[in-house]
Amino acid sequence: MLNTLRDSVKGWTAKILLGLLVLSFAVWGIGDAFQTGNATTVASAGDTEVSLQDYALAYSRASQRLAQQIGRQPTAEEAQMFGIDQGVIGQLVAGAVLDEQGRNLRLGLSEDQLARLIAEDSSFHDASGNFSRNAFRNILANAGMSEQDYIRTKADEAVRTQIIDAIAEGVDTPATFATALGLYNGERRTVEYVTLTPSIVPPVADPSDDVLATYFEENKANYAAPEYRSFAYALLTPEALSDPSTVTDEQIAADYETHRENYITPEQRRVQQIVFPDRAAADAAQAQLDAGSTFEAAAEQAGRSIVDLGMVARSAIPDQALADATFALAEGETSAVVDGRFGPVLLRVTEIQPEGARPMEEVSEEVRNELALVAANDAAAAAYNAFEDARAGGADFEEAARGAGITVVTVEAADRQGNDRTETPIADLPAEQELLTGVFDTEPGLDNVPINFGSNSYVFYDLLSITPAGDRSLDEVRDRVVADWKAAETQRLLAERIVALRAELDAGGDLDAIAAEVGVPKQTAQSISRQSGVAELGQAAVAAAFGGGNGTVATAPGSTPGTQLLLRVTEVAPPADPAANVAASERQQMATMLQDDLLQSYVTLLQNAYPVSINAAGIENAKAMLR
Repeated sequence: MLNTLRDSVKGWTAKILLGLLVLSFAVWGIGDAFQTGNATTVASAGDTEVSLQDYALAYSRASQRLAQQIGRQPTAEEAQMFGIDQGVIGQLVAGAVLDEQGRNLRLGLSEDQLARLIAEDSSFHDASGNFSRNAFRNILANAGMSEQDYIRTKADEAVRTQIIDAIAEGVDTPATFATALGLYNGERRTVEYVTLTPSIVPPVADPSDDVLATYFEENKANYAAPEYRSFAYALLTPEALSDPSTVTDEQIAADYETHRENYITPEQRRVQQIVFPDRAAADAAQAQLDAGSTFEAAAEQAGRSIVDLGMVARSAIPDQALADATFALAEGETSAVVDGRFGPVLLRVTEIQPEGARPMEEVSEEVRNELALVAANDAAAAAYNAFEDARAGGADFEEAARGAGITVVTVEAADRQGNDRTETPIADLPAEQELLTGVFDTEPGLDNVPINFGSNSYVFYDLLSITPAGDRSLDEVRDRVVADWKAAETQRLLAERIVALRAELDAGGDLDAIAAEVGVPKQTAQSISRQSGVAELGQAAVAAAFGGGNGTVATAPGSTPGTQLLLRVTEVAPPADPAANVAASERQQMATMLQDDLLQSYVTLLQNAYPVSINAAGIENAKAMLR
């Protein structure tokens, strides 16, 4: 079998160099194998069948992964667009051919081995690290999987793992490739360079009217005006209507008495605990404490850790037995063994903060503001109803707002980004994104649904007029056009100067002399690598510096916009030990790439060996199970 595999997997080094980073099972060679026969399976490979339940579970899991990425459940169209259908059937077919190979090779697991695999899964362990039957049932229930389906899936997975291990075990990165990567990573270069800025060219004078007009016409689209909309809005918030001065001292006192419990700080205790795997270990530790041992020594002797729960109130301890025991202790006292949810526990209280209450004098202003806000909420509801009733009765926007006691603000012009005609952001727009969206989705004369934000706040709005997008005249944007032309002209002159300076350096010129000529300092990037040089020169300059041999002359954009680097490589030093320049993570990545390539080729080989068929009707039936 392995000899056949080796013959089928030629050219893997080239594939690695092309960047095969992950194993991706696709549906190889089955595009014309769809059939509409038996609708109780979705696919088969040889005598191995893929059930509707297998497809439904795999599809559901893939949809959930996509939902986590896009923040909501995908529609059927989105699932198809993201390739869930093809990905799921490809994954299932790949698994089916491995299962078929395992069946033909008579691979399998004993019931004891399978039980041990399930018991070793940490997902099903309790707080003590032991297998929990309840955790097992709960997790499978949450995943929508029966125990029988999980056990079958685990058994299939174990068989596939045996095959995969046989294919990939012992695969390592070829020494030649690792050496090449080490030479690439570890090569060091010394680079001399000057940073050339627009200051090395003469200041550019304002253009003539003809030149400016030509430039404007060539770039007219850059100065076009967006659509502007004029609108009015009225903001209704309880905070704006709140008036604490209307709240009397008698109301404050009455509310304080009614809600006195809100101002009481419950008793809190600093709690430490030792959780034991069984009652015998806990009783042994208790006996040590009774004999005069310390809490710390008892924990150490039992091989357990002391867990500090911090300063907690009774309500913060979910286990009632532990809460009762904790709050029955005196400060510094240790409990007897308590049977907690996660095993026997010994408790110690190291600090007690007694219950306290904030006096009314301390909280009176807080209460006053809260009562005023409650009253303002009622006033806001009344104002809302008054506005809506007025609009329903035929009042215009301003009349309705005035009748409800709400101030109207008019925005003369705003684009979709909330900028005015001078491209300055409009300040203090309430619920800005929602308001702008509403304004640009409506038409003049419509009665718009108010925007609700916060707990009880609203923005009413009315679209007044629309100014369509269109070209601006040169006079409207003259200052911007002049500035842009001068910047472009400066960059053109700078580029010409840099071409001349580079030609001078290419011809054997001295970089020190060039630096003196343009009035900037010469700098040296000493012994940089492709990785370390980025921080000093920037990515583009590093690529240019490593793009040729010793003596390479190049230009590249500088780290600051509008600047250019003129550079020359003065030293190239290969690493003394290439292997030392290949990180363990890189070696592991390359080995994984090779393993993935071998496994993908092996699955392709199996799909050529076992007849694969896809049942389109079965797929539709499986999808129906998810609806």
